Amino acid sequence: QSTDMSPASSTTSLPVSPLPEEQLFFKDGIKDECSVLKLQLKERDELIVQLREELEKAQCFQKALASQADKSTQTELVG
Repeated sequence: QSTDMSPASSTTSLPVSPLPEEQLFFKDGIKDECSVLKLQLKERDELIVQLREELEKAQCFQKALASQADKSTQTELVG
């Protein structure tokens, strides 16, 4: 009896690698998922830019209202 335990002489089955078709499907699936994620990132980034612009406009508008309110509550000095 041989005590050689090389993979060639082993009687236990080794995991079988996927067939080429399965590999292509897997790669295509990953590419599709990657494309979807990139699109979602782009949309998110565009939304962030839009919201920042809206926030900046709202802050300017709020400052303008605050300065008008300050002027309207001031009393004139009589000399």
